[in-house]
Amino acid sequence: MKNKIPPVTSVYFTTMVKAYLRGTQTREEILQRLTQDGGSIPADYDHQDVTQILLLAAREVNEAYYQEVVSALSHASSTIPTREGVIHNLEALLEGKITEQDLIRWATWHNEPGDEDEIGYFDDLAVDYFCTQLLPNPPQPFTMAHYSQALKIFNAGINDILKDKVALALLFEKEKQRFLFYIGDFIQGHTSPEQLDVYLLNKFGMDHYSFPYMSSVMAIMHQPAKLPALLQMVALES
Repeated sequence: MKNKIPPVTSVYFTTMVKAYLRGTQTREEILQRLTQDGGSIPADYDHQDVTQILLLAAREVNEAYYQEVVSALSHASSTIPTREGVIHNLEALLEGKITEQDLIRWATWHNEPGDEDEIGYFDDLAVDYFCTQLLPNPPQPFTMAHYSQALKIFNAGINDILKDKVALALLFEKEKQRFLFYIGDFIQGHTSPEQLDVYLLNKFGMDHYSFPYMSSVMAIMHQPAKLPALLQMVALES
């Protein structure tokens, strides 16, 4: 790498770290590129974070690069998982290019204790929910079918992050049944909007004013037979 033309600079390493953190390149893609470019990879790389591997490689090329990369990253606003990154990593998982552990390690790196300052840093509410809540603490174990549906949701292009978050929260059968129960109670007149809010706020972080499907719920009042179709639409399975 030291003999590369043009010479490798700290920007090379900074760019790769950002690509990994944002998700546009997977761990394996980063390591493959580093190897092809002549970079040094530790023997115990399986147990090391990609960022640390890149920082060590930068230090080996030039001691000053390490500090330059660290400084660039500490002031960067582009080191959080993105929708593009989630899509790229889910596709890689479903194609067998990365493991489930690789996905979780990438998506949840910012969940470590002491990172409270990062709360609210995500630009995309659906990505935030997937990475900080759903993936590390699912109501039941993820299957490949769940990951496939999550990919479909992120790729749907409905341009409504609230609807994306609702669909992600309904990935699992347990949550679908709870949705049918609480919304069913409401449309049959057994509960008030304020009582419905207890469920909506707990599950989606929204009340009946902000829940993006409230007009659709109101449209089927006293028509419980239409609930399955509503669920299918809300879960983005139609």
